[in-house]
Amino acid sequence: MSTLNFGKHKSKTIEEVYESDPGYCRWLSNQKGLVAHSSDFAKFLAQKFGNDDGSYVMSFGKYKSKTIKQIQAIDAKYLEWLSKNEFVQTKMPKLKAEVDELLK
Repeated sequence: MSTLNFGKHKSKTIEEVYESDPGYCRWLSNQKGLVAHSSDFAKFLAQKFGNDDGSYVMSFGKYKSKTIKQIQAIDAKYLEWLSKNEFVQTKMPKLKAEVDELLK
């Protein structure tokens, strides 16, 4: 597969970027002017984010690359654990806020 020729992940394949930074791939999937519609990149991103629900994309752990809404549907107790996790509470305010909103 081709490599990206722009941005902070320049010279990486889209698969490498997705593995290390799924949030960037999600952002990229919404930047229609950056990726040609018929390119391998666009096809890959459509496959991964075609049914995107707009919630936080996990970049670590057993649910890496899943959104917190997807996680809620399959393992709501994991969201409860995330909400109470000290690292999430102190270092990941956006994730904490979105998880807390879902748990209301």
